[in-house]
Amino acid sequence: MADWHVLIDRNDLRNVAVVDATPGPLTDGQVRLRVDAFGFTANNVTYAAIGDLIGYWNFFPAPDRGDDVTWGRVPVWGFADVVESRCAGVSVGERVFGYLPMSTELVIEPGQLSAAGLTDMSAHRADMPAVYNQFSRCAGDASYNPADENMQMLFRPLFFTSFLIDDFLDDNGFFAASTVVLTSASSKTAFGTAHLLHQREGVTVIGLTSQANLDFVDGLGCYDSVVTYDEIASLPDGPTVLLDFSGNPQVVAAVHQRYGDQLAHSAIIGVTHWEERTTVVDAMPGPAQEMFFAPTQIDKRRAEWGPGEVEQRLGAAWGPFIERAKTWLSVVEGWGPDAIVAVYADTLEGNTRPDTAHVLHP
Repeated sequence: MADWHVLIDRNDLRNVAVVDATPGPLTDGQVRLRVDAFGFTANNVTYAAIGDLIGYWNFFPAPDRGDDVTWGRVPVWGFADVVESRCAGVSVGERVFGYLPMSTELVIEPGQLSAAGLTDMSAHRADMPAVYNQFSRCAGDASYNPADENMQMLFRPLFFTSFLIDDFLDDNGFFAASTVVLTSASSKTAFGTAHLLHQREGVTVIGLTSQANLDFVDGLGCYDSVVTYDEIASLPDGPTVLLDFSGNPQVVAAVHQRYGDQLAHSAIIGVTHWEERTTVVDAMPGPAQEMFFAPTQIDKRRAEWGPGEVEQRLGAAWGPFIERAKTWLSVVEGWGPDAIVAVYADTLEGNTRPDTAHVLHP
């Protein structure tokens, strides 16, 4: 098929369909992007698992198939090329980086144009967090490196989240805690966060992981210690912050039970264990969990720091991080809808390796 969408059943994430897409004509002000490549990680499963809670399904509405299934398109981060333009200032052949659907193309309505970027002003995205509507124009992006496209797709959005988590904790004085515990410590967002936290004086960084991933996480070099899920009772005493990247309520409950009132803050970051998130657990001691929403911290810092400062600080942290990530990450590329569906299914079921990442080409 020439053009297609990968659709996900929003009520049964294992139910996937690949359907034909019929491109329509552009109207004045619109641009057609041909999706070239995107990264796929556990972060994209989080988009699906909490899509209704946060609104991730709303960015790329799914076509109506005429059945009783509520379909959606999972957002991904990647590169696309302008193949048709009816927008002054945007030329055919331009390459952009940003939030894309698992489809062969995307039609946008560019606005707020600058040499470095543009924003999709489509009506259905008007109420969405601005960061998800912005595209980087590669020709004008000083941080763009063609040789690092794979790493940018896989890590740039995740590391931006890591950067903001680290900043959020610093902004709040680490809630008077000296220890930070991260669940799902092998996940890429957790690794990025630990990498930044590990550089801070007076902060002890502890990773929680499975027995199978213990050696890998220990070898990353950014955790002061690594503890398996069945050893949570051995976690050290003292005021502690919990960053939950797993979404596993049993693990969260065990950490809350271990620390009780010593737990200074408990943040929900991701849901790598997406099925367990519906499991009911008894009321937990300690603080109520709070959802960390990166755009909120972005908006706060942009208001406080002024134009361009967030991006400048992120850029300064990005280079050293990515060089470290390259030492352990293997990138596997795939082409076509079958490869995309296979990687989606493996990631959904937790069957991917922590030292492997996937770049997919429609």
